[in-house]
Amino acid sequence: MTLTLLSSAAEVLLATGHDPFARRSLDRPLDHAWLLGRTVAWLAVDAESGNRYLSALGAPPQVAELLTELLPELPPGQRLTVPHGTPAHLPAWVSLDGNDWDFRWLDQPPPVQPGEDAVRPIEDEGEIAALLEAANPTASARPGDPSVRRWFGIRQQSLLVTCAADTSTPAGIGHLSSIAVHPAARGHGLGRVVTAAVTRRLFDEGCDLVTLGMYADNEHGRRLYDALGFHDDHRFTSGPLRIRDRW
Repeated sequence: MTLTLLSSAAEVLLATGHDPFARRSLDRPLDHAWLLGRTVAWLAVDAESGNRYLSALGAPPQVAELLTELLPELPPGQRLTVPHGTPAHLPAWVSLDGNDWDFRWLDQPPPVQPGEDAVRPIEDEGEIAALLEAANPTASARPGDPSVRRWFGIRQQSLLVTCAADTSTPAGIGHLSSIAVHPAARGHGLGRVVTAAVTRRLFDEGCDLVTLGMYADNEHGRRLYDALGFHDDHRFTSGPLRIRDRW
């Protein structure tokens, strides 16, 4: 197969069939993109940090074949997001030091959950930080993060017990981050309520897609998002590429 250079984000979207993951990740300015058979990879630059991220879609053996073609062009430690299982097909002197995670999305509003009317905008960053410290210290979005447009949550007796960050892009794609429930309030479906309420709000505001990411071993989150109808067919590994000397 011949490696073909793509010249625009529009070509990447066409090659991926306007895949939801491609739509979400192409909010970054496109640097380079490639097509090998039905496998697509694209390198985009994060406007905030200036870091370059290479993402790919396709069957793991073909993604590994495409990456092998690109190895001479990639700098040491290049950060990748590739379909789960891809690293096993890379050459023996190449590895990916990464984490497994799932990309999930909805293309229509979720079922209405009892208690959604209790979800309100939250502006006190101190109480958000305290909740995340107690409930989810490794949360991807934090108070003060420039990617966060706003926070939502539920208070019970003046205590913030659940939250979610709206980290949507200007391109009409909603995105949720840092969904958390205080340990003392778990078991009552509050994560499902806040997720459903904020997702519904994003659709009401004109988004045609709402996305989120979750660690692959988060079985509680998996059940929550399954119950709301989030798609579950994109599993990835993300991390820096490691290239050792050949022997």
